[in-house]
Amino acid sequence: MSWKAVDWATDAKVGSPVLKLILILLANKADEQFSCFPSVRTLMAESGAGRSTVLRALKTLETDGLITRRAQFHASGAQRSSRYYLNHPDVQLSPEGVDTTLPRPESGRGLSRRRTEGVPIRHPPGDPQVDPLNPPKEPPSEPSTRSAKLFDALPAPWTVGRADRRRLGPAIDGALESGWTASALTEHLSRNPHGVRSPVRVLEKRLADLPSPPSGGRESARRLPWCGDCEDEQSRTMTVVDESGCETAAFCPRCSPQSERTRNPRTE
Repeated sequence: MSWKAVDWATDAKVGSPVLKLILILLANKADEQFSCFPSVRTLMAESGAGRSTVLRALKTLETDGLITRRAQFHASGAQRSSRYYLNHPDVQLSPEGVDTTLPRPESGRGLSRRRTEGVPIRHPPGDPQVDPLNPPKEPPSEPSTRSAKLFDALPAPWTVGRADRRRLGPAIDGALESGWTASALTEHLSRNPHGVRSPVRVLEKRLADLPSPPSGGRESARRLPWCGDCEDEQSRTMTVVDESGCETAAFCPRCSPQSERTRNPRTE
């Protein structure tokens, strides 16, 4: 931890408490070169903010000139956690030890050596020289806990596989952060299931054309009081065992509005 970095982040003028918190978390992990490389998941856990909120904060901090991000990659080409450089007044124009030039055609090795007082400094093992203009695409991240619970709560035929969950998860998280409750969003996405041939495509289209949250916000989805026996007040789901003996998620029959809808389907 660098006290200079923490003092600078504490005094920095940013636009919101979330930006201030993320900047201080980065500063708290900064080394002597004012750089660090926490994962987005670590920043989510330490700030208590959602994935999209953390990503927006990092983008805003970079746009405002407070930080600089640099992608890092595994030997396989998969993207690692980005390295963040705090734009502290004491930092050099070019981060120490970082090659800002494009890789040359004759450079066949990923390791480089630089002499500083007789001590060789190397790039971290397994970091190949990657063209910064054409980096590999970042593999989709795992869905968050909230979106995973919502996917589990979707009734048949709205079954979503693992790859599609990773692809649609950010849209689910964005809808929940915009004011949709889990039960209201589940009801909206799973409406009118008759005749649906491609549930994933229908879900993708409905998420893309998602209207504003229902009037009343979170309170509108709480017409029934929470029974206290299901998993949580937001999803209103519980774990049951189906006919094949496998555990699956189902809406709580006592307090979930979606359970009532499933028992009494209506045609829209």
